[in-house]
Amino acid sequence: MSRNQVLRNSAYTTRSRNSYVAGSVLREETGAVCPVCTSIGPDEATSLWLELADPSRRRISAEAISDHFGFCARHASALGAMRWPSGLAAAVADGFGIVAGMLDDRPRYEERLLHIMFHARNTCAACSIERRRAPVDPARLAGAAASLCFAHYRAAAARADQAQLASLSAGALHSARAWSRRLGDGAGEDRRATHGALGWLAGEAFGAGAHDVHMSQVGARCPVCLAAAHALEKWLDSVSTAMRLGFELDSLLPLCREHIGMCAAHGEQREERELARQATELIEATLARGLTENERAVQRDREESSSVWYRRRAASYVLGQRRRALRLPRCGACERLDLACQQAQGEVLDLVASRRGREILALQGDLCLRHFGGVYMLCPHGEPRAALAARQREALVRAQIALSGSD
Repeated sequence: MSRNQVLRNSAYTTRSRNSYVAGSVLREETGAVCPVCTSIGPDEATSLWLELADPSRRRISAEAISDHFGFCARHASALGAMRWPSGLAAAVADGFGIVAGMLDDRPRYEERLLHIMFHARNTCAACSIERRRAPVDPARLAGAAASLCFAHYRAAAARADQAQLASLSAGALHSARAWSRRLGDGAGEDRRATHGALGWLAGEAFGAGAHDVHMSQVGARCPVCLAAAHALEKWLDSVSTAMRLGFELDSLLPLCREHIGMCAAHGEQREERELARQATELIEATLARGLTENERAVQRDREESSSVWYRRRAASYVLGQRRRALRLPRCGACERLDLACQQAQGEVLDLVASRRGREILALQGDLCLRHFGGVYMLCPHGEPRAALAARQREALVRAQIALSGSD
C-alpha cells in the first residue's frame, strides 16, 4: 500500500487540492503585494515538510502531529498531491502510534485526549510552522493595511487592538472599494481585473483550512467526510447555477480564501467576475457600515465621558463591540459544510449507541481522526465510547504499519 492511500481520496480531496493550486495561480497572475503573502516564497510549501521530515526532529514532529490529530484539509490535500520527503512517513507513523497508545490507555489519557480533540479543528503542525515563518503581526501590518489581501486582513484583525483594528479596516475598505468600482464600471470584463480582485480576496493559498478532513484509515472513506463532500458538491452546483442565471448569491457567497479559490477554479470568466463583484461589494458595504458605527460610538463615548455619572467600560468589552460592528457574514460554503458534518456526526452517534448500529457503521468505513474526535467528545461513556476508541485504535495501527513500510 502506498503512503498516499493513508490520505482520504474522496471528492472533497479533489476539490480542496484544486483550490490549493488555484490560490497560487491567482497570486502569480495578479502580482499581489500583500506583505504576508510575499513573505511566503514558492519554496515555503516544500520547506515546511522538510522540517517535519527532519530525522533529528522526528520525535518533536510526531508529537506535533499527534497533538493536532493529524493535518488540516489543506495540508492533507497537499500531501496527497506531492512526493513525500524522506522521513515524513516515519514521523506521521510515530504520530499515529502516539494517538493509538493514548486510546489504548484511555483512563490515563482521557483528559489529554479530550483537550487535543477540542482544540484540533482548523490548524495542524504544518499550519504552526507557516505561522511561525510568516507571522501576522497587527502592529506591523497596520501601517500597510491597504496592501494586505483580504484573507490576511481578517487574520490580523482577529489579533488587533482597537486602534490597529480601525487602521486595518480602513485599509481593507479602501481596497474593497477600489476593486468593487473597477469591476462595476465595465472594466471588470478584463480578465486581469477579475483575477486582481480574486487575488485580493483569496490571497496566498496558505492559511487555515476551510474544513478539516484527514483520513486515518488505509483505503477507507470517513462517512462524515463523504457527507461533507456531498454538501460541497451541492453548494458548488448551486453557486454555478445562481451565477449562470444572474442571481445574487446571498447566503451562498463564499468569503473564505479556500472556497473563493475553489469557485474561481471551476467557474467560467463571467462567473468569476460576478463572484468577485458580489464579494467585494458585500465587504465594502459591511466595512463602511461598521467603521461609521464605530466612529459614532467613539464620539458618543467622548461626549458621555464629560458626565459625572460616566463609567468607563472595560477595554475588552469595547474591543468586542468594535469587532462586532465589522463582523462579516459567514462563508456560505463553510456554513453548509459544518451543518453537513454535524448531521453526519449525529447519525454516527446514533449508530454507535447500539451493537447493531456499530456493525452497520463498520461497513461504512472508519472515521478520520478529526471527525473521530468530534464524535468521541459527544459519545456517552461506557460501551459506546470504548467500542468507538477501540475501532479507531485498530485503524491507526493499520495506518501506522502502512506508513512504516513505505519510507
